[in-house]
Amino acid sequence: MSTITHERRERPSLFGPIVLIAIGLFFLFNRLNPITDLHWGDVLRLWPLFLVFLGLNILVQQAPLPLGTILSSVVALLAVGVFGAVLLVGLPGSMWGRANLEGWQTEEISFAAGDVTSAVMNLEIGPPGANLYALEDSQDLIAGMVTYQNALQFDKRGGNGRATVTLAPQYAGTWVWAPERWDDQGDELRWDLGLNPNIPMSLALTANAGASDLDLRGLMLQDLSLKIAASDVTVFLPGGDYDSDIETNAASTTITLPQSGRHTFELRVNAGSVTLNLPEGMEARIEVDQALGSFDDQNHSLQRTGTDNIWQTNGYEDSADRINLKLHIAVGSTVVR
Repeated sequence: MSTITHERRERPSLFGPIVLIAIGLFFLFNRLNPITDLHWGDVLRLWPLFLVFLGLNILVQQAPLPLGTILSSVVALLAVGVFGAVLLVGLPGSMWGRANLEGWQTEEISFAAGDVTSAVMNLEIGPPGANLYALEDSQDLIAGMVTYQNALQFDKRGGNGRATVTLAPQYAGTWVWAPERWDDQGDELRWDLGLNPNIPMSLALTANAGASDLDLRGLMLQDLSLKIAASDVTVFLPGGDYDSDIETNAASTTITLPQSGRHTFELRVNAGSVTLNLPEGMEARIEVDQALGSFDDQNHSLQRTGTDNIWQTNGYEDSADRINLKLHIAVGSTVVR
């Protein structure tokens, strides 16, 4: 009696290896010669096109060998070429254009601090981007000018000295499915928003598309949650003792770390580029967990410890002002200066 085993021969595909090699080479070259003007937002806009390339790869694999393998490599090279070109030069203005200023509403908002002694702030910044800063000589907890198209959620409630504020534009659909809302609308539509520097607050901040300058210096933060997607964002973090959770997705982000205080930071770079500026005199310990991404230490005060993935300044252990940073890099690049 004999047993016949039928083995299905897998058709080789070069799509995955070529794409991975291209991503690896990009981050290698970007580490050696950083490119700051990258169009991550435009790449993210075209994510459905990647599904098309995946579908084409499945189709061409049905061709007889070795033609299927050759066609699979052609599809992969075409995908790398298209997305690489968009990343470097962006999408043509004639294709996406700038949003028409008509249909946008501008509203002045404010919420008096009153007897508030602590606050929870939930802020979502839409495609226009924002200038966010600490208010001067103001009795308001939050105040400024905001723009939106469909509707604006501005919920505020308080009691027993504690206030909760939620501010977010309301889109007709989820912003991911509306690429026309992702364009940088320019200074005409950018939010101008201030927060009270004298009231301790927990700040949950989301920046979706656009260009934003988030100058949080002067604020009394109890904790910070920051999510950035398809944006070009500059962040200045305040001193004080608080913890932070920061996540970037297809964004170009520059973060200036606090000058004082004790901090535990969790930073997840899912895609895009991040530049961390470590102020002089601030001690730091950075633990790096990287997949396809790259990490570049350009700060001479940081030294690699006995563990390959940990960098630390000499005075970290005994300093009152120090940052414990846990850095997770999926697909992206991070530079410390």
